[in-house]
Amino acid sequence: MTCDDAPQAHIIQGALANAGIDSMLQNENMSTLLRGAIQNVAGVDILVYESDYDAAMKLMEENGMVAEQLKYCPYCGSDNIRFVRRKGKGMRTLFAAFMSMIAMLMITIAPPGTNHWEYLCKQCGKRFEKPTATPHPADEPTDE
Repeated sequence: MTCDDAPQAHIIQGALANAGIDSMLQNENMSTLLRGAIQNVAGVDILVYESDYDAAMKLMEENGMVAEQLKYCPYCGSDNIRFVRRKGKGMRTLFAAFMSMIAMLMITIAPPGTNHWEYLCKQCGKRFEKPTATPHPADEPTDE
């Protein structure tokens, strides 16, 4: 899950800890530093163990911390999806991260972005940009 800012991420991390779910924050410092400079910064990611994912999502849904869970393949309706690096983007991803570090050193702030990642359905094998909230398959992906 990605939060807009560090305080929101800490509140969710505290709720997870109270439920006995270990979590880790990623991009916390970057999000805080770049907040005033760039409007569209990626935010703070909350990471949990895969074995705790369902319990964490259930807790966040019960407490109204997530509005809508997009977790289904728009092609076949399966919930067996993964967030993966785009094919052929391995070197580009590393290069973008490297250039972002250099740009920060030069005070020309430019985050690497998320255009090197996509979803992969483990059931039908199709790749897509955004999962859907309903498990109903469609011929073409829909914009929800």
